[in-house]
Amino acid sequence: MKWISAHRLVLFSSTLLFIVATSSSYAHTANNFSFRSGLFHPVFGLDHLIAMLSVGIVSALIGGTALWRVPAMFVLSMIVGGWLGLLNLDMLAMDAGFIEYYVSDLIVEIVIGLSVVLFGLSIFWVDGIDERLAWITVFSFGLFHGYAHGMEMPPGALPFNYVGGFVAGTIGIHVSGLSIGWLSGKSERLMGWLRACAAVSVAA
Repeated sequence: MKWISAHRLVLFSSTLLFIVATSSSYAHTANNFSFRSGLFHPVFGLDHLIAMLSVGIVSALIGGTALWRVPAMFVLSMIVGGWLGLLNLDMLAMDAGFIEYYVSDLIVEIVIGLSVVLFGLSIFWVDGIDERLAWITVFSFGLFHGYAHGMEMPPGALPFNYVGGFVAGTIGIHVSGLSIGWLSGKSERLMGWLRACAAVSVAA
């Protein structure tokens, strides 16, 4: 990849994320869970954003086929998790109490928090990461990220549009992470800044 191509990729991805971030407030207050609200959803929660960026960064640092296989595995598992979340909402609406819903939601949030920590630490230990281990890890955590997306969509919305939206948003964030990882791999200074940011995200 030439520098100019990487530079344009970063600029495009950053612009996309800026538009998404500045529009997310409107999308959620309007409760419009269509393609657009799904597109905005991955950046609404900082934990989702950091985890998805980290997946792209680590994939770029691993290199090879991990550049596309690892992010693709995350997206695939997130789709599965998203539909599981939607099905769970239907079951809860039929016969479940507040306590059961609260416990389920709490477990999902804890696992998502753990994914942020693990993905952040992976930036430090990327040299020792096997690609197949990365597949298993991102698939497992992707299920919970997708499940959270599904849980936050109320019944009666447009599920196919919503799922398509958050898949597109996730791919955009992965592309940004890939760009950041690729550029950081070419510069020790940028790598230092990247690891500092990763340390902050883990500590937070």
